[in-house]
Amino acid sequence: MKVFVVIVTFNGAAWIAGALQSLRDSSHPGTAVVVDNASTDATRDLVRRDFPEAVLIESATNLGFGRGNNLGIAHALRAGADAIFLLNQDAYVTPEAIAQLVAFLEAEPGFDIVSPLHCSPDLGRVDPNTQSAYLQRHAPGYLSDACLGRVQPHYPTRGINAAAWMLRAGVFSRVGGFDPLFFMYGEDDDLIERFAHHGLHTALLPAARIVHLRAKAARPPQSWGSQVTSRGERKRSELLLDFKRPGGSLPGQLLRLLAAGVVQPLAELLANHDLKAFLGSLLASLRVLAELGRIRHHARLCARTGAHFLDLDTP
Repeated sequence: MKVFVVIVTFNGAAWIAGALQSLRDSSHPGTAVVVDNASTDATRDLVRRDFPEAVLIESATNLGFGRGNNLGIAHALRAGADAIFLLNQDAYVTPEAIAQLVAFLEAEPGFDIVSPLHCSPDLGRVDPNTQSAYLQRHAPGYLSDACLGRVQPHYPTRGINAAAWMLRAGVFSRVGGFDPLFFMYGEDDDLIERFAHHGLHTALLPAARIVHLRAKAARPPQSWGSQVTSRGERKRSELLLDFKRPGGSLPGQLLRLLAAGVVQPLAELLANHDLKAFLGSLLASLRVLAELGRIRHHARLCARTGAHFLDLDTP
């Protein structure tokens, strides 16, 4: 399989060398496509200088994780990729991981997406966020077998976070890329829902491992207002996921928006006195209402087959 590895970077100079070096050391070759979201550190210079074999796509603005990935995915599709591996900038693969994922897709035509086991902060531990948010919900059989020492070669799962996904290239022609409605948070969960809607199947391959450091660039302390905005962005993503689920009725969605965006946060404000969380939820609810037409249009679009959100005609 001709594999392209898409990595979106933003001020990732501290980690991108580790990710790209791990691809150099991989037993299965892959073309690295680095999409830089207007980094202000040395990320771009480092990639150009130390990893000239990587394709570097430089965005003039910060597009966010999903739209940045869409640029890399579109490049890979135009270049004739058979499979596309999405990898976070603060993650690295073990030498055999990509080969193991490719071998699985070649041997198992019934699966369209395969994820390695996400470890953090090293290979000796499963990533706690992946375990709590995805493995416990979608792959309990793996956790049970791991405890009892009888791990199977692979496990069907609804999905795992997008820090490391291997997908057949045709998946994107069928389902499309990440929805640009999501700037940060929830974009991978939205795509997981769309995989399920279109009848695609995902597997967890425990023997294949990546390490997700879950590192972030240092940033100055947020102001009170910035904290409200940040919480609002996360809450907006939660609300978007509900509005985009296929088959939802508008009255039901509006009632859930009122409950999840106003009533529940108000109750939590009275109990916890967290004004920033309450204001963030109100801000998110107002934004969703203002974007309602666009959100419902995207929901209808994503319910249909097509390479949505990928401009494949533009180099």
